[in-house]
Amino acid sequence: MIRTIAALLAAAALAGCGTRPYQPQEYPLRDGLIPKLAVAGEVQVGNRQASTAEAIVYSYGGTQLASNYKDITQLLVDQTKKELAKNGTVSPGKAKDIGLEVTFLQSRYIAFYWKSEIRFTVTLGASGKKIEKSVTHGSGSVIQDLNGCIAEGVIKLLNDADVVAYLAE
Repeated sequence: MIRTIAALLAAAALAGCGTRPYQPQEYPLRDGLIPKLAVAGEVQVGNRQASTAEAIVYSYGGTQLASNYKDITQLLVDQTKKELAKNGTVSPGKAKDIGLEVTFLQSRYIAFYWKSEIRFTVTLGASGKKIEKSVTHGSGSVIQDLNGCIAEGVIKLLNDADVVAYLAE
């Protein structure tokens, strides 16, 4: 009887352990976080991350969340396209290409809240100019923290002076 109870308690304690999938989802941005943008020409935003290897984006107390940087980059790409469509004023001009590649996303639990960081590379056009970005975010929920961090990346990307100048040229 005692062994049965001990086994049940151990099973209950381990039930939260293990790696669970994290599927990045859009964290909607309110109006005003991204300025109105002058965009000269059509803009293509592409996913330059080739890796689909598992990446642990959160680990605490025996629970892990895993995704891959290609899927995370795709959300960054999709949300960037959406915000460009919402905030861009397009005029005739030369076609533009923005390549994005997420190289790091991780959330850490810190006394009643989560704090995350995303790192990604932006490649602008044929010149291949590269911009390295590191963005942080904090939230009361780990999933909201991770998704919000990706959204903060979009905000920082579309407020970057070099990106804004490239879009307008």
